[in-house]
Amino acid sequence: MSISSVYETATWWKNLKFRLIILYLLGSLIVLALGVLGQIRLLNEVGHTFGGFFWGLNTDSQVVVVSIPSGQTTFTGSPSSLSTNETITRVNGQSPSTLSSIYQQARPGQLITYTLDANGQIQTVRYAAEVFTLAMWLQNYGLALLAGLCWLVVGGFLLATAREWSGAIEGLTLFPVAMLFLLYSHWGNVSATYPMDAVLQLLWFPAFGLLGAAFIHLSLNYRPDGFGTGRLPKLQVDALPYLPLIALEAFFIGLFLIRGSVPTRLEALLSLGYGALGGAISLVIGIISLIRIGLLRSAAGAALRKQLGDLLTMWIGGVGLGFCLGVLPVLLAGSPLLPLPVFLLLGTIYPLILLYAVRSLRLIGQLQESIARTEEAMRQQQRTAEDLRRANVELQHATSLLLHADAHLRSLLSERIHDQPKQQALRIRSLLGHWQHKLKVEIEHDPSLRGFAQPIIEALGKIRRISEELEDDLRGLQLLVEDAYQRRSLGLKLHLEKLVREDLPALHPESPLKVQADLWALDTLSPDLERTPEGEKFAEAVSYTVTQALLNVYNHAGATYATVRTVRTNGDLEVHIIDDGHGFDITSIAPEKTSLFKAELKAREAGGTLLVRSTRRPGAQHGTSIILKLPFPADEISSRPTEILRNERQQERHIGRRPV
Repeated sequence: MSISSVYETATWWKNLKFRLIILYLLGSLIVLALGVLGQIRLLNEVGHTFGGFFWGLNTDSQVVVVSIPSGQTTFTGSPSSLSTNETITRVNGQSPSTLSSIYQQARPGQLITYTLDANGQIQTVRYAAEVFTLAMWLQNYGLALLAGLCWLVVGGFLLATAREWSGAIEGLTLFPVAMLFLLYSHWGNVSATYPMDAVLQLLWFPAFGLLGAAFIHLSLNYRPDGFGTGRLPKLQVDALPYLPLIALEAFFIGLFLIRGSVPTRLEALLSLGYGALGGAISLVIGIISLIRIGLLRSAAGAALRKQLGDLLTMWIGGVGLGFCLGVLPVLLAGSPLLPLPVFLLLGTIYPLILLYAVRSLRLIGQLQESIARTEEAMRQQQRTAEDLRRANVELQHATSLLLHADAHLRSLLSERIHDQPKQQALRIRSLLGHWQHKLKVEIEHDPSLRGFAQPIIEALGKIRRISEELEDDLRGLQLLVEDAYQRRSLGLKLHLEKLVREDLPALHPESPLKVQADLWALDTLSPDLERTPEGEKFAEAVSYTVTQALLNVYNHAGATYATVRTVRTNGDLEVHIIDDGHGFDITSIAPEKTSLFKAELKAREAGGTLLVRSTRRPGAQHGTSIILKLPFPADEISSRPTEILRNERQQERHIGRRPV
């Protein structure tokens, strides 16, 4: 994914998340306000006498049993459910419409007679009146308010902290449960008559169906092929589960507008039925998803299997718990399987556990993503390092070829300068000297030729001096390109000695510099040193470094004294070139602009190192120190006799005792 695509996705999700949070807050405020109004109505009944059970009016104005307070004597009549159609037809022999007035006149403990009609079977029971207490309100309705608040807050928190659309679904699907708990306060009367209102008909009963759609939505969201960061909303995943519910709600609203109410039994059957169906479908989808993620074998699949496996297990457990303890018993018996206070208490605790689990899994997912990104970055770095390594090898190879070509070309140039221009200049100088001498002899025999021959003799002298200067220039040019021809002819040590004693002083006759050379460590080098590639690189590095370093001393250092010293140490050669010049700032000079840069390349090519130190005048011990360290070629080490090695060690100890 390109950077622009990532930016667009992040911007899209940020805008969508903001809108979702606003809608969630508005919905939460509306549902919470409606739930609090119902709770206020119930709290106003505290201290009033009632029949010992909570009752309600269906849309046919029939009195039905809603629930029985925990700890009270079991009421013979059962709460309204889909399996029974039980209503209270008479109270103390009067119409059930007088129920409120009977409760107002009754005293606690007074028996009240109820006539029940259960699917055509008439039954008469007597039940004592009681006082509605705050504890009864808390156990039956107050805990429902607390549970609804917990689900509402947890859902909002999960939505606010979601990093993608998949995480937002986790928060949004908690809203139906919060609706069921918060709006439960509208279902049930204590003593005063409160008829079934629009909140129950258009919000509370449809919330069961909305819960089933949320179950399906979650299961579809947790499918292996649809889960992950960056998922966009899709019609078949995010809208399809709610389409039947939308049609169902449209049907309820139509009936409500036409008839003024929705048949309670029909609404409960459709809403609870879709909730149960959604739970079953969700369970099947979740099990299939667990099987599919169990078949994943890749490294990425293992991480996805762990994350989705935990999420599916948690949600399937929640769906199963809610379905078995809540929806199904209400559907069949009119009340949860557990006592209502226990069920409400579990409903209060579960979202907190859910929050901890989802939050932990999100953090684990983020950690896994971070680890995956880190591993990908490490793999990218490894690929980059491998590319750099290959590029470095190619660069080293190219450098080696360039250095070899440079040495070869300079060797050819040095040889051609020696064989052609220098020899020609020498021949010209010899011929000029010969004719100059011959003309002088002719003048001595015939003085009359003096006027004619003398200018020619002077011209020949001038040309001879020019030839000598040209020969000197060619000798200097040979030194500048490093006289490989002379080095191979004389050997490395003799070449360096001649360079120090004759060539450089001749090139700079006006310089006061005195150079002392101590080249004993080169004594044992064989005459065939440069017949192997290793020996050629070794000789090239030593000769070029010494030549260029001394040329720099002559031309730039302003020194009066310099030393060239060689030392053998454990199969390595060290060449120390030290002067007392004015020094320079090494950091201020680009390495590629100095001749020592090429010397460093040649040292590396020969397997060695080049170290340069310099102290500027008037600092103490001013001057420049260059240390070249090279391993001797293998043939040179193995071919040296034992006596020579013993003498070298003695000389090393002797040199080591001398002050440098």
